[in-house]
Formats: sequence, C-alpha cells, structure tokens
Amino acid sequence: MNKLKVIIILIFVLGCNNSLTQKPIPIDLISQEKMVDIIYDMTLINVAKGVNKSILENNGIIPEQYLFNKHSIDSTLFARSNEYYSNDLKTYQMIYDNVKIKLEKNKNIISDSIDILKQISGELSKKLIKESKINKILIDTIKIDSISKIKLINSN
Repeated sequence: MNKLKVIIILIFVLGCNNSLTQKPIPIDLISQEKMVDIIYDMTLINVAKGVNKSILENNGIIPEQYLFNKHSIDSTLFARSNEYYSNDLKTYQMIYDNVKIKLEKNKNIISDSIDILKQISGELSKKLIKESKINKILIDTIKIDSISKIKLINSN
C-alpha cells in the first residue's frame, strides 16, 4: 500500500513539473517584442472594426491579412508562437503588460494631439472672429463712404 502511495505521489509531482511538460521552443518562434507589436496591432484593428468595419472593407483592407503581411508572418506561425508563449504564464503576462503600456502611451499621444488641436482651433476661431470684426468695420466704412459720395453727387 505504501508503495502505491509513493508511486501516485511521484506521478503527481512529475506530472505537475513545468519543465517536463513544457513544449519545445519552435524553430521559427516569433520574438516577444514582435509578439507585442502584433498583439498591439490586433487590438487596434479590433477597435477599428468595432467602430466602423465598413470603412476598412470599403478601402479593401482585410484586417487579418493586413496584419500578417505587415509583420511578414502567417496565421500558423502566429498560432504556434502564441501557443508556446501561453504555456509560460509569466512571459505571456509580460507580453500583454507591454501591449497595455504601448496602448496607454498611444492614448496619451492622441490625447495630447487632440488638446493641441483644440487649442489651435480655439486660437484660429478667435483670429477669424477678430478678422471678421475688422472686415465688418471696413465694409461699414466703405458703405458710409459710398453713401456720403452718393449724397454728395445727389446734392450737386
């Protein structure tokens, strides 16, 4: 009975050992940095599809094909690499953390750009209003001059 317990415990311990169950590294494994870029682009494409899929379709963009062409990979290579990384949760989490950091950085850049555009737009609007007031004054001056000349001609 004790031998059976030892064998069961040994099988359980060996079965739970990650180094024995980890899959071999694929020969053409996509680097972690490139996986970050690919998953980042996938996220952006999924957001774009969610916002207005017809814009992508009308421009002849097939999101998955575009993504694979951009990164010079195919779906099989991505699937193998993704499966490999998903077996190592620390590495997989690190990849997704880097994607999140990249998305937040992109969000901040876009937010800053929008703020700058709002500021420029506000300044431009103020300038146009000021110019329109100047134009109105010039037009009023021309009208007054024209009326004065007409009165002068009519009085002669």
